Amino acid sequence: MDQLLAALADPERLKLYARIVLQDLPPREEDSPVARKHLGRLISAGLVARLADGSLRADPAVFRQARPAEPAPSGVPRRLTGFFAHGRLTSIPVRPVVRRELLEHLTRTLFAADRSYTEREVNEAFRTVHDDTSALRRYCVENGLLVRERDGSSYRRVTAVTV
Repeated sequence: MDQLLAALADPERLKLYARIVLQDLPPREEDSPVARKHLGRLISAGLVARLADGSLRADPAVFRQARPAEPAPSGVPRRLTGFFAHGRLTSIPVRPVVRRELLEHLTRTLFAADRSYTEREVNEAFRTVHDDTSALRRYCVENGLLVRERDGSSYRRVTAVTV
């Protein structure tokens, strides 16, 4: 992707590329020394291809192919990876079963079982993955994953009871 961006970074080269995309480049203009120089860079970057008949074609598929594959978030259960992008939660699942799984993952990874947290600390922890901290906090309390003191002064992660 860096090679594509570098090839389009020059304003004259970008104009030339736009004219090729719009099919607005007469053959006589593409033979000028300046156009040949820029054209060579566009072709080597894969942005433009010269067809058998000598015409030029820009293929937008080159951008889709160059997009780097996003790594799976580390430690996120496979079923939940679609809810994350760039290490952040993009949406809170609507289905209760999936939402519960997500909340269990978040409480396990963001909060230690042996300490209390202020509401501010809980918000800061949730903000590392999503901006709607109040929804995440509320869902965790409703699902019994975090216990809140009656006065709201502190929160604690619930540990699983083994039988």
